[in-house]
Amino acid sequence: MPQAVIMAGGQGERFWPLTHKKYPKYRLRFGGKDSLLKATYLRLLCVYKRKEVHVVTTNDHAPMVRKELPGLFKENLILEPQRKNTAAAILLCSAKIREKFGPKEVVSFFPADHLIRSISSFKKTIRGAVGLARQQKVLVTVGIRPTFAATGYGYIRTGKALAKLPQAFKVDRFVEKPGAKTALGYFKQKKFLWNGGIFSWQSGVFLDAMKRVSPGYYRRFILNDIPGSYRRLPNISIDYALLEKMDDLLVYTTSMDWCDLGSWGMVLEKSEKDPQGNSRLGKRVIFKDTHGSLLISSQVKTPLVVLGVSDLIVVQTKRGTLVCPKGRSEEAALLAKKIAPQ
Repeated sequence: MPQAVIMAGGQGERFWPLTHKKYPKYRLRFGGKDSLLKATYLRLLCVYKRKEVHVVTTNDHAPMVRKELPGLFKENLILEPQRKNTAAAILLCSAKIREKFGPKEVVSFFPADHLIRSISSFKKTIRGAVGLARQQKVLVTVGIRPTFAATGYGYIRTGKALAKLPQAFKVDRFVEKPGAKTALGYFKQKKFLWNGGIFSWQSGVFLDAMKRVSPGYYRRFILNDIPGSYRRLPNISIDYALLEKMDDLLVYTTSMDWCDLGSWGMVLEKSEKDPQGNSRLGKRVIFKDTHGSLLISSQVKTPLVVLGVSDLIVVQTKRGTLVCPKGRSEEAALLAKKIAPQ
């Protein structure tokens, strides 16, 4: 049976001041009782059996993951000695899956902090990607058909379509986050997809590809010496280490309602809003004559009062308060990083 791995890493620095080392992005809750990690786990249980769902995270994040996912089997928590980006995490998990289940086992990887509301379209997408990886014996990534000209996502340019597989294409190239004019061109061309950061492949096919395409990286990894391997491995993404170098990578296309919550502005866009376009999170948030703003407070005793503003991001916590135009929240987080401990 196929396996699923949730990648629970990173700290979500772009969500200052709410996120930090002890409260990473995947623990955020937006409009519901479940964290982004818990929502991802529950979504996967609609496709996989509980014993088939794994989580990879670092040693210091393990207690947080166990707290969020009490139903996760103990042996399905894969621990990294330190953060070394997605290439190391995926290599470690693929090697462990091959060791336990054999080289033909299909394993799929999912970020812990994406927002996907339609379970039916998610199930259809993942079953399609897993089937493609099993049938074609190649590496498969998932691409989402854009619904607007996004500047906050990376893109995949599709190449030749596969015969009798209308949702499968060869990957022509990966594209970094574009500017507004370029993003609009991508949206109009219909050949560009959002890079969903979801992958499927047979464990043996992946490891063979790493050995062939990135031999220098692969040689640094020894399954029986994980701490030593992580000291040797460079801190790079799986896109940079392997996928961008592949000439036979496939992309499975989907129109599911996917969102990578990469900024406070995106949180506002995806949140439930009042008739004036405001989204409020927190019991002591009071506002009047306010439009198009995201207002968040984690404080119980200190009220957040907002009056007569438009298009603002306001986030109040014990660690600090962020106030900025909604299009500049990522810039504000970088500024705060210089003056505030994480």
